[in-house]
Amino acid sequence: MMPLDEEAARVLASSSSIGSLVAIARHGSLAGRLNAVLAIKEAVSRDGAFVDLADKVDEVVDALVRIIKAPICPQATKAAMVATYHLASSDERVAAKVASTGLVPVLIEALVDTDKSVSEKALALLDATLASEEGRASARGHALAMPILVKKMFRVSDVATELAVSAMWRLGCKGSGDEEAAATGCLVEALRVGAFQKLLLLLQVGCRDATKEKATELLKMLNKHKGLGECVDAVDFRGLNRLS
Repeated sequence: MMPLDEEAARVLASSSSIGSLVAIARHGSLAGRLNAVLAIKEAVSRDGAFVDLADKVDEVVDALVRIIKAPICPQATKAAMVATYHLASSDERVAAKVASTGLVPVLIEALVDTDKSVSEKALALLDATLASEEGRASARGHALAMPILVKKMFRVSDVATELAVSAMWRLGCKGSGDEEAAATGCLVEALRVGAFQKLLLLLQVGCRDATKEKATELLKMLNKHKGLGECVDAVDFRGLNRLS
C-alpha cells in the first residue's frame, strides 16, 4: 500500500472510515484484513491521529491486537505492531488499554525467536505499553521479561538495544507499594542474567544521550541490589556520577 498524503490520511482517519476498516480487520477475508490493517497504520501514523480517533481508539486497539495475537501474515503483524505503537505512545490511557488486552506476554514471548524487523517493532510496542502501570505490572509478572530484554542488547541492532534499555529502565523504576516490590524483583533478575555488564559495555561503546541517561540510572539502581543477584565484579561506581 502506497503512503497516503495528509488529506487522504485525514479522511481515512474519520470516524466512519475507521469504523469500516475495523469491521474489515475483524471479519473480512485475509486480503481484506491485511489491507485494512495497512490502511489503519497509515491513518494513525500521522501527527494528530489520536485526536481524530478519540472515540474509536478502543475499537482500533482491539482489532489490531487480534491481528498480533492471531497472525494472518508477517506483513499484517508488522503493520499492526506499528499502528498499535503509535496509538500506545500517544497517550498513557491507550497504553493501559493495550496492556489490558493481554498483549504484553505475547510480545515478550514473540521476542524469544524472531527476526530483526519484528524484534524492533515488538520492542517499540512493548516499551510504549510499559509507560502505563498496567503494562509494567503485566511485564513484571512474566518470568521472561528481563531475561529477554537483556538478551536482545547488542544482538539485533542499535535501535533494538536502545529500546531494550528503555524497557528495562521502565521495569526497574520504583513506584510505590506493589510496584516497588515488583521493580526490585526485576532488578534482581536483571543482575542475575548479566544486565550490569552489558550496560557498562553500552556506556563504553556509546549510545544516544537519552539511552545513556537511562543506562546510567539503571546501573545505579542495579548496584543497590547487587548483593541479591548475580555477583558483580568490583567496579569504581563513582565514575557513573560523571556520565549523566
